[in-house]
Amino acid sequence: MHLFNVATLFVVLTLVGVEFSVSAFTNPAASQLEPESQLKLLSRSALVLGKVMPVWYMASTVLLGIETWLYWHTPGRAILLAADTIWILTSVASIVFLVPLARRVAEGDADWQRLNRVWDGRHRVRIAAVAAAAVLLAYVVVR
Repeated sequence: MHLFNVATLFVVLTLVGVEFSVSAFTNPAASQLEPESQLKLLSRSALVLGKVMPVWYMASTVLLGIETWLYWHTPGRAILLAADTIWILTSVASIVFLVPLARRVAEGDADWQRLNRVWDGRHRVRIAAVAAAAVLLAYVVVR
């Protein structure tokens, strides 16, 4: 079980790290570029991350679910159920509120810069949510 815990933590925490790095490093760097170059960078990033992140989120969701099942008869069950709930709600909210904005930015809509600012603000909320779920997971499996 310890190896599985390490694997789950690795998958979940690296996802959180990538989400954080997009907000803390990639987007601020992109905002310093000329609009055409910025749009090109954002479009290419959206293309790559748009392929990887759905699989990564799904794998994380499955691993979190398995962890909850493994810890079902322990005091950590309620904490893991909270982590699962946060993760699932965040995943659904991402599909509903972030993916459409990212597509419009990547396609270069007339107001893509405004849409990107909206996306960035919502993305920060997503980061806080997945980080909270990851902390809850870590709390249960590390203690």
